[in-house]
Amino acid sequence: MSKVALVYDRLTPDEVEILIAAEEQGVGIVPLFVKDPTRVFLRDEDAAAFNVAINRCESKGRALRVSAVLESQYGKRVVNPSRVEALCASKLETLNLWVKHGVDVPKWVYIPFASKEKETGWEKNVADKVEGGLSFPLVLKPTQGSWGKGVVKVGSRKAFLKAVHEAQPSSINPDGVFAQEYIAKPGFDLRILCFKKPYQEPRYLCCIARVTRTKAEFRTNTHLGGLPVGIDIPLFPGIMAEALRAAGLLLDPSDAAIVALDAMPVLEGEDEADAVYRLVRRCVRRFDAVRALVRENKAHRYMRWKPTLEKLFSEYRASACYLSLKEKIEDVLRVSRIKWHEVNSRFDYAVNTRNATQVNPAHTYVELCRELI
Repeated sequence: MSKVALVYDRLTPDEVEILIAAEEQGVGIVPLFVKDPTRVFLRDEDAAAFNVAINRCESKGRALRVSAVLESQYGKRVVNPSRVEALCASKLETLNLWVKHGVDVPKWVYIPFASKEKETGWEKNVADKVEGGLSFPLVLKPTQGSWGKGVVKVGSRKAFLKAVHEAQPSSINPDGVFAQEYIAKPGFDLRILCFKKPYQEPRYLCCIARVTRTKAEFRTNTHLGGLPVGIDIPLFPGIMAEALRAAGLLLDPSDAAIVALDAMPVLEGEDEADAVYRLVRRCVRRFDAVRALVRENKAHRYMRWKPTLEKLFSEYRASACYLSLKEKIEDVLRVSRIKWHEVNSRFDYAVNTRNATQVNPAHTYVELCRELI
């Protein structure tokens, strides 16, 4: 039996799904729990047991180090490769690459922390530079964050100066001040999963719309309460072509990789957003049953509550309110243009994406590894 290493720093439902998929496909798994990949973390017998690894470390810094160590010290192939991890970890690197190749992205301004201690009136200079390229409201983001951590909407110069004064280098924002234009979404954004086998073109896997509950919450992250709605991107050839191109720019010909692209529909006016929010209010109760189940079972084994999760999601997907919301989102996408704003190498999927789309990325992870064995 061929074996694949599953490297992780926290065992979540996502990793359990990979274990299930590997067993179904007859692929043996070597579990590798890692906290400090800067040290030699593989026993000789473990290193000899596999040639390919799936890197599912939740910490971006740890994920970067794991892929680099496995490739350089042990000669292993990794899904995703270290170069892809590095690109996905940095919003700046991703956006600069996309802009260079004509991908439509939000405007942004970046000022490194390196000048903070050297300049008198640094905060004012930063505000002047930002206002030279953007207008309020705008969004401040950490350059390496995820899950909406540290993402704030800033409505005035006074609020911006306060935020910049308090900004310090951190694990999720080591580089500097990253300000991005605020785009009023029509109630949702898109998370599109794409994958690539070695020496093949990127392919589309699945997509969810992440729908906010109110206009006040501009972040769409599902762990903050955003509702997932499965969307069939092949119905929108223009969006699909853009997604595959954006993904392809991140990947080398020999790569085996799977990534999640985040994109924002842009639409003039607020009528469509108002219609989306009216439908969301009808769906909240059903989706909150899913959230309650997940919350109540954090300390329990995933396999114990997975059947109930799938049942609740099936009821949610079949509800009239969900179907109406899905139809409205598809109507909006037909008249929207898309801006691409980041890409994720390690994304959550087992709870929301898998159940909303009925596509399981765990199978794709294992299939990519089989291509490399």
